[in-house]
Amino acid sequence: MSYIYGANGAGKSYFCKIIRQIQSIILLSPILASGNTQLIDSLPLKELSSEIPTFRFSKAYEDSPTLFGISLMHKSVSYTYEFSIKNGIIISERLQKKFRRTETILERVSPSYLDISLKSELSSFLPNISVVKEDVLCLSMAAFLNNSLANELVSAIREIKVLNMATIKAGFNISEEAFSRDRIVKYLKVLQKADPTMDDLEVSFKDKKVERQKFSQDDFENREVIRETAKLSIESSHKIFLNGEVVDYVKMPFLQTESSGTIKLFIILPHLFEILETGGTLVLDEIENGLHPILVKELISLFNNQKTNPNNSQLICTSHDLTLIEDGVRRDQVWIICKNDMGVSSIKRVSKLLSMRGKVNLKQKYIEGAFGKIPQNFFKQ
Repeated sequence: MSYIYGANGAGKSYFCKIIRQIQSIILLSPILASGNTQLIDSLPLKELSSEIPTFRFSKAYEDSPTLFGISLMHKSVSYTYEFSIKNGIIISERLQKKFRRTETILERVSPSYLDISLKSELSSFLPNISVVKEDVLCLSMAAFLNNSLANELVSAIREIKVLNMATIKAGFNISEEAFSRDRIVKYLKVLQKADPTMDDLEVSFKDKKVERQKFSQDDFENREVIRETAKLSIESSHKIFLNGEVVDYVKMPFLQTESSGTIKLFIILPHLFEILETGGTLVLDEIENGLHPILVKELISLFNNQKTNPNNSQLICTSHDLTLIEDGVRRDQVWIICKNDMGVSSIKRVSKLLSMRGKVNLKQKYIEGAFGKIPQNFFKQ
């Protein structure tokens, strides 16, 4: 469980967007390698291939490539993957693994595949290295051609779910399995904290559409890009009381009668429980948006409870709500993003900023500016 704080405009949402951008470039690489211009120009892939802007507040960065990086644990081994890109061209790429010692197993120092070196588990991809073009990632192509480690790492990165509570919509990337009877029972336990009269839910999919587009006209394996959209029809059942006793039930259209906060709570629950059941990672921007603080803490408690989170799923959330870190939160779980006078954002863990030992009121220290007054103290080394 990690909490990310920072002032408005400090870069919290961009932290989330960067993860999405990394996923997009990884997804796009095999499609670019296919040379299918029709597919590349189609939506949503056209958006993924848009030019990556450089840092706008410094002349020094106008002609510099943009560097992306991500670290993750996989099978008790730490991996750090990074690549730089400029005008759609991959300038460099590196993958390092750390288990007792650090080893670089992918090193790319130019757009050409001739300047790529592979070691260890990635060595088996060497006979196919020529498929790596100047605008595609080597790791993506190794995964595409079934190198085991590359496939596992690419899958782990792509499966990170990144959502914004301010813009999430009902039915977004949700399958019918998300509303099985078992799941509905789990959702109800949370929703009843917002609306204690709620007794049951019935969910059905309406106006379901599936769009298919061939990956390539001469593709031997006949691969397709499949996009699915659907509208949800939700009916909630509520208790009717007489003298404090339940005497009947009434069904109501959920999306028309419930509060916006309860609806938003319902929309996020399938995503949360999918992560909890699979042991994945959810990055949630503005976790408190539209929700009462008690409900936000209820969502967080799902990840902090071994019973509801048996697979050690991870939640990373951005927030302005300091009550979330009042009690029982370690300082290494809290991150601060600040922007200096030149528009440069930096993120640091509170455990690196706060040297004092013993129990500390993180909320109060944040308000007092102990983690760096923006921008002067934060950027002192």
